[in-house]
This record gives sequence, C-alpha cells and structure tokens, in this order.
Amino acid sequence: MTHNLHDSAAPSDTRTPADAAAEGQDALENRFKPGLAQAPYYSVGRHWNDYAPAYRFGRDSRQRHGGCRFGQVERQLQREWVQARDQSRLGWIEARGAVEDGWEFDADAGDDVDVALDSPGPKVG
Repeated sequence: MTHNLHDSAAPSDTRTPADAAAEGQDALENRFKPGLAQAPYYSVGRHWNDYAPAYRFGRDSRQRHGGCRFGQVERQLQREWVQARDQSRLGWIEARGAVEDGWEFDADAGDDVDVALDSPGPKVG
C-alpha cells in the first residue's frame, strides 16, 4: 500500500505575496488610522494617504534591519524616506513619528512591541 505524502501533510499557505502585503496594510490601517488625528506627530491638513507610506516604511525597515533599534538606523531611514515616501506629501520631520510607530508595530501580536527597547519612557498617544 502506498501513501500519498500530500494527504498527511499540513495544508500549504496559499497566500500570494500580494495577499500578504494587503493583509499587512490592513493591519496598519486598523491600528493607526482611527487615531491618526490624535497622534502627536499629526499635521493638520494631512490625510491617511500621506501617513500610510510612513507606517509601511517603518514596518518594512524594521524587517530589513532586524535586531537594530530605531535610533540606530534613524539617519539612514531619513535618507531613504525621500525614495520610499511614494505619493506622501510628508517630509521626514512630519513622517518620522509614523515611521517609528510602524517600526514598533507587531501585527502578529495585535499591538505595539515593547517600546522600552526603542525609547527611554512609555509611549504616549
């Protein structure tokens, strides 16, 4: 009797990279969009479409710089923001807080990661 290995194996993840990216964007939007206007870095007259690229950039940058703290790579991120900002109207000074929040966000945990690793005090806002 022969056994088909595929019958006993766990089902494979059928998500495409585009699906994963959409889910990641949804997680960022669900976490940050509702309170955007109350964020300490929010600039009046700016919209979600200005901040979404900053949150994405922060999240993606943390993945690229695994093991580093935000402050260790902040100058590099500032230089990279010019290209990464897509259609965002935010310069680095406006985007920095959202980039850092995106860096700290852990979608799998459903909330922010331990910010004590990246900042001297508790996160406000």
